[in-house]
Formats: sequence, structure tokens, C-alpha cells
Amino acid sequence: MSAPAAAAPPAPAAPILRVRGLTLHLPDGRVLFDNLDLEVAPGEVVAILGGSGAGKSTLARVLFDRELLEADGYTVSATELSCDGPLGLVPQRGALFDHLDVAGNLELALRRSPAPPADPSALAAAVRSWLAEVDLPAELADGAPVTKLSGGQGQRLAVARTLAGGRSVLFLDEPSVGLDPYRVDGLARLVREQCDQRGAAAIVVTHDLALAVGVADRLLVLDAATGRLVPLLALGPDQAGAWPGPFARQGTSRDLRSHWQAAAERALTERLAAPVARAVGTGAAKAPVPRGRLMRRLTRVLRPFQVAATALLGTPREIARFPRDFFHVFLRAWIQSFARPAAFYGVVATLLGFTVLYVISHTAPVGVRPDIAIDMVGGSYVVALTPPVAGFLFVAASGSATNAWLGGMGLTRQIAALEALGVSRQRYLWAPVYCALALSFVLVALVFASGLLVGGLLLCKLEGVRGGWQLLAVDLYEPRPERAVYSVRALWLTVIYAFGIAADVVAKGSADKEHADEVTRAMTASVVASTLWVVVLELVSAFTVFAATRSG
Repeated sequence: MSAPAAAAPPAPAAPILRVRGLTLHLPDGRVLFDNLDLEVAPGEVVAILGGSGAGKSTLARVLFDRELLEADGYTVSATELSCDGPLGLVPQRGALFDHLDVAGNLELALRRSPAPPADPSALAAAVRSWLAEVDLPAELADGAPVTKLSGGQGQRLAVARTLAGGRSVLFLDEPSVGLDPYRVDGLARLVREQCDQRGAAAIVVTHDLALAVGVADRLLVLDAATGRLVPLLALGPDQAGAWPGPFARQGTSRDLRSHWQAAAERALTERLAAPVARAVGTGAAKAPVPRGRLMRRLTRVLRPFQVAATALLGTPREIARFPRDFFHVFLRAWIQSFARPAAFYGVVATLLGFTVLYVISHTAPVGVRPDIAIDMVGGSYVVALTPPVAGFLFVAASGSATNAWLGGMGLTRQIAALEALGVSRQRYLWAPVYCALALSFVLVALVFASGLLVGGLLLCKLEGVRGGWQLLAVDLYEPRPERAVYSVRALWLTVIYAFGIAADVVAKGSADKEHADEVTRAMTASVVASTLWVVVLELVSAFTVFAATRSG
């Protein structure tokens, strides 16, 4: 079948995104990109194809996470790496924020855009307008959770969220994963229409040739032989068999589209099957830089302190500027870390309080009645056990749940999508989650102390000990002079554990993750680290108090 004559293209606009002379070395010194060039003009859509491992996802990291990429040991250099407008990321499966509903995803982008709506009514109207723009039902604005959206609807919402956030260059990373052919066509039309109407530029990284031929003005291949981007099909009206442009815009027949899709498939297969004269990574290898590894380890060690400082200093500003965003994330973290497991902490503390006092009262020397033993112990067991045991349980239960939530956001690239909207994870996530965890631990400590006390009162009732409340609670509200130092120590440790555990959980949970096992490792690492320094603080403070009382 002969190719159709292509219409003369309009005069090219000045590129909005310019990548010139990009060279990238892997941490072991091998070359991945070698003097790579890429330019994208307003209103233009470029599809990037290539084999697995060619570096398509790494190109996205160069554009969005260059500092983190270099921190991981990559070496990036470029003659020019610039963009005249803000970059927006549409990750695989959309990376919708699962702690927000459909309207919340759009509202967050609109509030953080260069020109946010002036009032709540304008914000609500803008949300419905954007839903209409991407052909989504208006009723989705009425509290619909993002988990109820189909794959195609999720991708449409992700595109709308990115554009609503004022992004003028879209980077779509495998946007058609999990979509059927009908929805792939719909996604191609959506991207094409938005770029045509708004003058936005788009880079579509994909393995899906149906999407590529439907949406792209140019088809490029990330070539393993050269480490550069090269055209897949010839361009220009004067060349026989030249690529005619995106079929989503042209509305051509199915047969013609099938012809060009088959031609693109043949060309791509031939290029991927061709012998690689210079395999990717055969550049002059250099030894891994120990200093890079040392810096990464040091960064991980210091990150909890960074979290604490950023959250404490940034919370007032975040509440003043975006109170709705702050309290929404705060409430989500607080419910997860305290409201849901509160009953668990209370039951465990009650059983522990009953058991500890039972053992103490029944292992007293012969002739010492249970009530005398209980009077001697008083509420000291509550003071001694609350900070460490509450800390162990909190980091294992609430800390792990929050760590998994934050880790899931990183793994599904929600954090990457958040930052691509110009929303800092430090302000948006660290501050409210840190505050919620710190408050939750203080509340858990109160619940735990109450449970220990209730368990002791139950034992007093079982043993027939009168005045149980007076015997046990006096150390809490009016401790004896010789025991007051232990109450002060318990309060001090509770505050330290609240801030320390919160910082460690947020630091490890919100770190970037590429694989599911990294989420599990972060949870385990947080439990181990927090448990160890709780033990250390317990021992150091106990010896300090003991030495002070002995010297006194």
C-alpha cells in the first residue's frame, strides 16, 4: 500500500525543551547516553521507543531527579539542559494520589499552580472544567475515590492534573500500561488534543506502537549502538514513504493506520535486531567512587535529623499557606498511627499491667502479703514500662503502617508526580506526617500508661486489695520525693521518643524506592534503628539517674 502524500508542515516553533550533548555514565563508569540531543517544540508530541534497558526511564530521571541520580553515582554532563516552561510527569498508571479523592487530586494541582483559583467556588468550578476537558463525568468531583477509576480514567485524570498544575511540558512514562486498545486510542486523542489546544509539548516514552503512531509528530528510538536518539521513520513531505504524523489528529482510516503501525514495527524490529557495534556501556570504565557511597550512607544517617528540622521549621509556614493540604495529610497519618490501633495498645497495656503486678505480688518474700508488695511497688511499674514498651510497639505497628504508606507512594511514583507538580515532599509530606506521628506517640503513651494502670487495678480487685487507685496512681500525679526523678525521666524519654521515632519513620518511608522489597527493608530498618536507640537511651538514662541518686 502506498503512503499518502503528507501535508506541508507549519513553520517550526522555537523549542521549549532543549537537551544537547547529554552524556551519562553509569556508576561503574560505562556509558549509557553519548552526546544525546533532544528538542521539543510547543504543541509537539515526541514518542521515544527503544529496547528494554536502553535508558528510557533514566532519561526521565535526568530531567526530574538529576541530583538524586548523581547522588546514586551516575555522572551527568550536557552542553545544554533547559526548559522554558515547567515540566510535568505522568508516570505509569497515572500515580494518582491515593490519599485524595478525584477532586482532591485536581484541587492540589490547582492550588499549587502559578495561577491558583481565587476562592473555593472558583476552585470547584475549575475541577469540573478539567474533568470535562478530559471527558470524565462531572459526578466524579463529588467525593469519588481514585481507586474506583478504570485504567483509562486514571490516565485521563493524571493528564488533567498535570496540565491543571500549570505544566507546559509533559513527560508520559509508559502511559498505556494496562490499557486495552480502545482506551489506548482514547489516551492518544486526549494527549494530542491537549497539546494542540494548549500549546503544551509532550514526550511519550512507550513500548506501545499503537499509542506512538496515534499521538506522535516524531518517532524516535533510543539506539543502543550509539547511545543517542535517532528517527525511526523518515520525516518531511519531500521524502518518499515519510511519516505522515499523528493519526489521532488526522482521523485517517483504520487500514492506513495499520499500514504505518506495521511499518513502524518493522523498522523498530530491524533496528533492535541489528548487531550492536558499540554496546551500551562499553565506554572507558572507571572504578566506583567510594566517596559517593560514603556520602549516600551519611545522607541516610542524617536524614532523620533533616526531617525533624525541616518539619519543625516548616510546619508554621505550611499551615499558614496551605492549611487544607496540611491537615488532610496530618489527619490521614494520625488516623493510621493512633485512631485505628488505639484499642490494640490499650488491650496490650492492660494485659501487661495485670501480668507484671501479678508476678511482683506473688514472687514477694515469704510473709509479705500481696497488698504490702503492691504498696511497695506502687505505680513505679507504669512509670518504668510506658516509654520503652510503648516505643517498641509504636514503631512496630504505627511506624510500620506509616512507613509502608509512604513507601507505597514512592514505589508507585506518587511522590515523583507530586514533586513534578512543584509540590515539595518536605513541606507536603514530611511536616504533617512528622507532626501526626509525634502527637500519636504521646497519645499512645497516655493510652499505654492508662492500660497498665487499669491492669493493676483489676489485679487489686482480684486480690481484694483496698485503695488500689491510691496505691498505684500516686506515682503518676503526686510521686514520692525519692521517686520524682523517675517520673521526670519517663516524661523526658516520652518526648524524645515521640520526635525521634517520627523522624526515623518519615525519613526511611519517604525515601525513593524502585522495588517492592525496598519498602519492606525500609520498614525493618526503621524498627531496628528505633528499637536500638530506645534501648540505648533507656540504659544511658537509667545509669545517669542511678548515679545521680547514689551521689545525692
